[in-house]
Amino acid sequence: MRRFVPKRVNERVELLLINLFFVLLVPATIPSTPAASENPGPAETVVRQMLDSISKLRTTENSATRNGLIKKIDGSLALDSLSQRAFGAQWGKLDTTQRARFAHLLRELLEKLAYPHASQFFTGLEVEFRREQVKDGQRVVPTTVKRREGGAVSIDYVLARTGPRWRVVDIVLDGQSLATNVEGQIQAVLKQGSYDRLMAQMEAKLKQPGS
Repeated sequence: MRRFVPKRVNERVELLLINLFFVLLVPATIPSTPAASENPGPAETVVRQMLDSISKLRTTENSATRNGLIKKIDGSLALDSLSQRAFGAQWGKLDTTQRARFAHLLRELLEKLAYPHASQFFTGLEVEFRREQVKDGQRVVPTTVKRREGGAVSIDYVLARTGPRWRVVDIVLDGQSLATNVEGQIQAVLKQGSYDRLMAQMEAKLKQPGS
């Protein structure tokens, strides 16, 4: 099976989190492919609903409807867990205000840049779901993403139970963990500068034309 890699996967992201899940990895079209089973597991259901919401953003102009879709996507992600992992040991050194500031900017970047871009970037890809797996208390939803003209890549969604529902905590592209990659990028930025520099970069990205 010939493998394809979106060009953006090979690019060094300018700001660690801007492309957090969706610009790089999340397909935006879900064809009428049969489910892996007649009754998809709870994690697969979350992933399908998340991708469906992302795909609808491309053609939804009503602001209230768009906000509802964005809320659904946010609810599918364990952003608190992802943020803590990305900062590593430094997370414990941040006070409540600093954590809240980071979480706010992260959501804005995802909602204004990543989600809409994902809907456009992956238009035309086909997603094949395979059987949901249970591993170390988490659930993995394996998928194969194909181009109609040929070429495919495997994307696995890793979900953990947080509160009453399952949420995405990682996305693995052909064996490469995006959460680990993002963690490394954040750590690199922090080593070169500081938390304030990281926040300044994120704010600057939001202010760029088209953001």
